[in-house]
Amino acid sequence: MARRDIVIAADATERSLDSLALGKLLADATAAPAVVVSVFPYHPLEDPTGDELTAVRDDARRILLELAEAAGVEATDVRVVASNRVGRELHRMTERDTTGVIVVGSTHRGPLGRLLPGAMGERLLAGSAAPVAVAPRAYAEHAPERLDRIGVGFDGSDESRHALEAGRLLARPSGARLRVIGVFERLTFGALPTGRTAGPSVNEVLRAELRGALAEASGAPGEEERFLEGSAAEALAAESADLDLLVTGSRGYGPRAAVLLGTTTHALMRTAACPVLVLPRGTSLALGP
Repeated sequence: MARRDIVIAADATERSLDSLALGKLLADATAAPAVVVSVFPYHPLEDPTGDELTAVRDDARRILLELAEAAGVEATDVRVVASNRVGRELHRMTERDTTGVIVVGSTHRGPLGRLLPGAMGERLLAGSAAPVAVAPRAYAEHAPERLDRIGVGFDGSDESRHALEAGRLLARPSGARLRVIGVFERLTFGALPTGRTAGPSVNEVLRAELRGALAEASGAPGEEERFLEGSAAEALAAESADLDLLVTGSRGYGPRAAVLLGTTTHALMRTAACPVLVLPRGTSLALGP
């Protein structure tokens, strides 16, 4: 298998350690190489000699090396990109064959300990070609030393099955416990019977189908099955308070190989208490040394 890097997007100007702390956890769990990247705004017309570009790039690289060392990240490469379109440059990185996952932090204006992707994260969560992992604000201050509890949002879809595979890939080498979480949301008109005569309601049939799919998919050694009812976004957010990482898939329609947030995942990205890893539609997590 070709090498897949963990690309950690760090902001040298903010000196944030959150994405680096999460990137280190993923790298430690998978032995995948870690690459630290920073994109800083640059307008060539304002720097005709190129002297400013050289100075800023050298300074940013020095800061990235200092941040990586402080976070304990053994980076195989440090890249500094000058561009006035930060989101576009990071999106291009997700399209490289060597990118296994890209890690970003939350906005510094959000509540402490919660996910709230900034502009950069929002762009990546709307079409990234690689899995995206988002660290909560101030995550570096309380990040665990290793992945011990990983949760997977499961609804029986192909996308959630890919998420389960990703959760297992991360859990096996680290010895983490895996919690497979299925949440049944009652349909407004789901009390109607499925046939003309009296019989199980639509909600009863759908509930039984999800229970069956959850039981069939989970149950491997070290895995915990959790069946809940209510709002999927609220239930998963509540579960995230007891997890080190929550893995989800993208919505089940739209272009393949792109991160596409459905209603549940979109809400979850603003309420989760732990890092969230979102996989592009129709793809699996691929990381390797």
